[in-house]
Amino acid sequence: MQARLTVLSLAFHGGTNLAIKDQEVEKNDTASQVEENKKTCGTIEASKTDSRSEKLSRQLEALQGELELEQRKSTDLANRMRYLQADIANLQRQSDRRVSEVRTQVKLTWILEVLSIKEDLDRALGVAKESQEKSSSLLDGLVLVISRIENILKLESVEVIRANVGSKFDPSLHEALAFQETDHEEQGTILAVISPGYSVDGKVIKPAMVEVARRKEKPIKEVFDGLVDSGPSGDLEIEEKSNSKKP
Repeated sequence: MQARLTVLSLAFHGGTNLAIKDQEVEKNDTASQVEENKKTCGTIEASKTDSRSEKLSRQLEALQGELELEQRKSTDLANRMRYLQADIANLQRQSDRRVSEVRTQVKLTWILEVLSIKEDLDRALGVAKESQEKSSSLLDGLVLVISRIENILKLESVEVIRANVGSKFDPSLHEALAFQETDHEEQGTILAVISPGYSVDGKVIKPAMVEVARRKEKPIKEVFDGLVDSGPSGDLEIEEKSNSKKP
């Protein structure tokens, strides 16, 4: 009986040990499977990460290319804008210059017309003063009108160019309407002032009309006689020297 119990006990303990060993084997297999699964998952995750990184890098390169393209477009547009601004500024300056030239020309035309009227009034005033029938009211009216015109011209910066008798003729300020031959004055001397000149802002718009002295020319006969008197003796000497050299 005791021997049977011993055998049963050994059988029980042996089966228990086998079960334990089987459990340990199963645990080891499970652990190795888990490790393999982990490795597989790690490999899959790494491949997924690499593909995502590559995809992101390609997207980044594409975005950088688009950014560079847009930057070039922006630079081109900025350059065009600067060129357009420069063209607009040039056109504005040209327009302002043309408007200023037109205004100046209109102003000068108007001033010349007013000066022409003033000169007519000055001549009328001179005739009225020399007339035997002097009308004080007429003279006063002419003087008043001339005075008002002179005030208007002063407001427009019109200055009188005065030519003095005895001074030298200046072609930039004077215009010779007549010449008089004389031996008493140097050539180019102003002998008489016919009408004064005018300037606006330093620019001559009407030169002073003057009479200018000119040297008196000798008659052709006197010039010819002088050449004849001085010429023959020299010619004779040359002829004598040339003849003396002949054999």
